[in-house]
Parts: sequence; C-alpha cells; structure tokens
Amino acid sequence: MRKIRALESKKAQLGLNVVKSVMITFMVLAVIAVAVVLALISLRDSNIFTSGSTEYNQTSDVIENVTAATTSFFENTGTIFAILVVVVIILAIAIIIGVVSRFGGGGATQSL
Repeated sequence: MRKIRALESKKAQLGLNVVKSVMITFMVLAVIAVAVVLALISLRDSNIFTSGSTEYNQTSDVIENVTAATTSFFENTGTIFAILVVVVIILAIAIIIGVVSRFGGGGATQSL
C-alpha cells in the first residue's frame, strides 16, 4: 500500500497525472468529434432532404464548419503536448536537483 502511494506521489511530482488527464481529454474530444461528423454526414445522406434544397445545403455547410474546426483544433495538439513534455522535464530536473542537494551533505571533503 505504501509503495503504491509512493509511486502516485512521484507521478504527481512529475506532473504525469496532468499529462495523462490531458491525453485522455483529447482522446474523448476526438471520439466526440468523429461521432458528430459521422452523425451529420449520415443525416445529410439519409435522403430526407432533397438535393440542392436549403436544408441539404445548410447541413453540408455545418459539416464543413465542424470538420474544419475539428481539424484546426487537433492540429494544435502537438504544440500542447510539446509544452507538457517541457514542463515534465523541468519538474524532473527540479526533483533531481532537490534529491542531490538533500543527499549531498554540503559537499565538503576531509583531508587526512
């Protein structure tokens, strides 16, 4: 039990909990976006609107807008992940410096 808590605290110190939650959020958003696009396409192609009608054109416009917004949003996820990686690296360096300074003992050498 103590080992699990120690591992969880290390993950929390490194910010891995934040990275995990951001990645899960992006996956959920991607699934929702794909579901919305597929639902709109199936609505447009269900033959309830006559081709060239106002409703058919509006549905096509909504599909184009949703698709453009989704792709432009997910184009920026690389930047967000790069920022998260830099934050994790900085936190790891800070932890390493803290551990080394704690166990360093002042760094004084004794001469015989």
